Amino acid sequence: MTEATVTEVLNRLVAADAPTLLFGGWAEEALGLSPPRAHGDIDLLLPADSFRRVDAMLAATSDFREVSGKRFHHKRAFLFGETLVEVILVRHEGSRVCTQFWGDCPFRWSAPLSQTGLLAGRPLLCVSAENLRHFRAAYRSIEPWRWRDPASLVPQAGGHPDQK
Repeated sequence: MTEATVTEVLNRLVAADAPTLLFGGWAEEALGLSPPRAHGDIDLLLPADSFRRVDAMLAATSDFREVSGKRFHHKRAFLFGETLVEVILVRHEGSRVCTQFWGDCPFRWSAPLSQTGLLAGRPLLCVSAENLRHFRAAYRSIEPWRWRDPASLVPQAGGHPDQK
C-alpha cells in the first residue's frame, strides 16, 4: 500500500460527499509522529451524523467492497483492491464530538479534532496528534473485545437507524 492508495481513497470519499480525516498509523506518519513504514490498513474518521453517504457509496460502486464482519454502529470497513479501509463515525454532541463505540460506549474526542499533516508532500487533514495519543491511551475503555462478538454487528438492511 502506498501514499497514492491513501490519496485515492480520500479523494473518492470526498467525491461521495463523505470527507474523512486520516487516522491511525498513516496519520502518525503524516504528522511526523512516526517514521514512514509499511501499513496494514487505512484508518479514517468520518465527522458526520451517520454513515448514510458511506453506505450509499459502498452500494453504488464495485471498487469498494464492504467487509460485513466489521459493520458496527460506530464503524464501516471496505476493501479497495486488497487494501482494508476502516471508517469510524464521529458525531457532534453540542460543542463536543463523540464516537459511540458499539452504540453504547462513548468516547469523547478532544478539540480540535484535526490538524494538517503531510503525506508524500501533500497537505491533508489528519486526526490531531493529541487525539491519536488520547485514543491509544483509552483504547481498552472502548471495549475492544467486542470486535469479535457477532452480536455487535449491524445488519445491512434496515437494522440500524443510519439506514432509514
